[in-house]
Parts: sequence; structure tokens; C-alpha cells
Amino acid sequence: MITVFVEDFKFKTIIGLLAFERVKRQKIRVDMGFKADEFIDYAFVCEHTRNEFEKMKFKKVEEALQYFKNNFKEIFPSLEYFYMKISKVKIISNATVGAKIEQLY
Repeated sequence: MITVFVEDFKFKTIIGLLAFERVKRQKIRVDMGFKADEFIDYAFVCEHTRNEFEKMKFKKVEEALQYFKNNFKEIFPSLEYFYMKISKVKIISNATVGAKIEQLY
């Protein structure tokens, strides 16, 4: 089975626990991978991801990962594999930090 992927998808959003993170947008980078027996539309995946970040305003990267693991399975019922990595690219001056999830369904 082929893995469909989106890499280096960057946008600004509200994410984080610290007071300044709740009011100031920060740049994040999202990498995703999908294996499914149905069409995965790259444009939809990107737009949906950005819209959900805007709506949910996650407090933790880990919370966002769990949310999307379940959310994309609902959208794509034949999803067999899901991967997502969320990186905060400028929160620390000399490092990129974040978390990732891999899920077999």
C-alpha cells in the first residue's frame, strides 16, 4: 500500500500552555502520512488541518496529535496507518521541538 504524505506544511496558530502562547500566533510545521484504501486529497488535508488548529486552539502538541489521530480516522474510514509530526519551529532559538504519533488501525 502506498503512503500519501504532506511534509513541511507551515502556518501560524495558537498552540501552547504558556500565557504568551495563548495570545500570540507561532509558526508550526506539520508533517503527515496516510495509508488508506480511498482517495486522500492533499489540499483537503492541509485546509482541514489548518482550520482545526484555528478552531481548537490546542494547549499541547500531544493533545493535537491525539485529536487528529481520531479525527482523520473518522474522515477516512479505510485509514490503516496515520503519522503526524508537529514541530514548533521558533519557540526555542536554537532548536526545533515538538512531538509525533504513528498509529496502525
